[in-house]
Amino acid sequence: MEHKIDVDKNNRMSVVFQELNKMREDSERCDFKILVGSEKILAHRNILSANSKYFEAMFTHNTKEKQSGEVTLVEVDQVCVKKCVDYMYSCEISSPYEKLGDLLHVATMMQLHEICDGIRELLEENLDPESYFVTKKLSSMFILKSLEEKCDEFALVNFEEISKLEDFNDLGQMEVAKMIESKKLKASEEVKLNAVLSWIKFDSDDPSKYANDLIGLVDLCKVFLGYRRHFIENEPLINKSLDLVSRFSISGMDSLNVKPTKVVKQTANAEAIVFSDEISGHLQCFNPTDKSWTQMQEMDQEMKNDFFSAVTAGDFIYVLMKDKSVYRIQYSDNDANWEKMADMLEDHGCCPPAVVYKNWIYVIGGHDHCQKATVEKYDLDLNVWTKCCDKLQPTQYSEVIAFKIYSVGGYSSGRYIDAVDQLDPITGNWTTIGHMTNARWLVSAVELDEGIYVLGGYTQKHRHFNTAEQYNPHDNKWKSLQSMLIPRSWFRTFASQDDIYAVGGCNSYPGSLEKYDIAENKWDMIEIPGGVKLKMRKAVKIQLKNLY
Repeated sequence: MEHKIDVDKNNRMSVVFQELNKMREDSERCDFKILVGSEKILAHRNILSANSKYFEAMFTHNTKEKQSGEVTLVEVDQVCVKKCVDYMYSCEISSPYEKLGDLLHVATMMQLHEICDGIRELLEENLDPESYFVTKKLSSMFILKSLEEKCDEFALVNFEEISKLEDFNDLGQMEVAKMIESKKLKASEEVKLNAVLSWIKFDSDDPSKYANDLIGLVDLCKVFLGYRRHFIENEPLINKSLDLVSRFSISGMDSLNVKPTKVVKQTANAEAIVFSDEISGHLQCFNPTDKSWTQMQEMDQEMKNDFFSAVTAGDFIYVLMKDKSVYRIQYSDNDANWEKMADMLEDHGCCPPAVVYKNWIYVIGGHDHCQKATVEKYDLDLNVWTKCCDKLQPTQYSEVIAFKIYSVGGYSSGRYIDAVDQLDPITGNWTTIGHMTNARWLVSAVELDEGIYVLGGYTQKHRHFNTAEQYNPHDNKWKSLQSMLIPRSWFRTFASQDDIYAVGGCNSYPGSLEKYDIAENKWDMIEIPGGVKLKMRKAVKIQLKNLY
């Protein structure tokens, strides 16, 4: 019978590793060399393999390092490599704080996970405003999710301190926006405003590029009135921008509870609807106020013979063609000619589903026989298209509107859909926020007074709908309205002066135009002048003040 003898295993292991470490001083007793920078680090293959999956893989296979008995490491810190090898013999390691990033790089490469965990804990324990930016960068670079979450929480609590540091200006626009609009942010609106202005002005090439978007995330009504006046009077970035002066001024009136008054005569000539006339080949402008029609510029020859979709941005009408080409014309200039812009990146079908949101044109999904989830956006200033996150599902014949960028209905994978999907332009993520009462495609929609009006549509069973519904995104509720006089699908809808216009449609009345009086809950037909054949689906809304 054998009897177990108690021994101090920990002490024995410590003695063995001390002896092995001493052996490293004698090159004859080592069987491997690590060359890094000017260092030649001696070691034993078995010790390296037992500690590191990186070296185990190297020695398990017939690699040149295994054959030669040495490895050369590049683009790593030689001091940190030595510290990691020393750790394998001693189970102890230390480092100056400024070297933690280099040490994390080496430990990650050698797959020394306990060192990585120790560094993560050390970074977390020493997290402060000064170290935040480096720690955040390391957590992202080495995919340390828990540390990254700690950094995000820290930033929201200590935003005022970190926003005053120079490194704050190196953050990306999306990261700054994410902080500013977070409900967990512990900072006053004055602090947010100062941080945003500091970040914007740091981009010396074009300080106004992000001004509207970022300042729009600040609740100016909660900023002291005197503080707002100071910025209007003394901050060039603000007082040289009509949009920002207007934003600050309106916020002042909101703070004093000055409500807007509806003055019909002042807004009577503000908006009009422009159509393409198939007979004359010109644009035709309809003024809803006096029901007058005015002929405008001539269409480009290629546009006369093909399908396209159109949107308005500023003083320009943009036309998006089936072949991915894009054109624009300055509608406020009677002598203006069509100019070719940058092509879209993807094929979205014959009438690309397009919408203008702030300073971009978004094209979302596909049309006609082009079923796609692809989303791309066009920078109106830079004439550049960039890819965005795909939709939740590929669709065709969906309606897109720019209240907060919504995609409504459509057709996907053999079925009609009822989803109302919302795109977050900051994060690029899509979310389904509601569902129509009937699944259908080719609906038309428009936003007005923070509500969405969804009209018409089509399914093979019910064919063309004449329904009109109002959707409230805030409480996800639908309200039925008076039905249109004509069933419509694949048509355009516009809101003007608290009225809604249903324009054209793919049915027996493609050239018709009717108006919905919201106050009266009533539809009326609009007379179309003789001698014109309007391409209703290519209509856009413009600002008459820019035209006359």
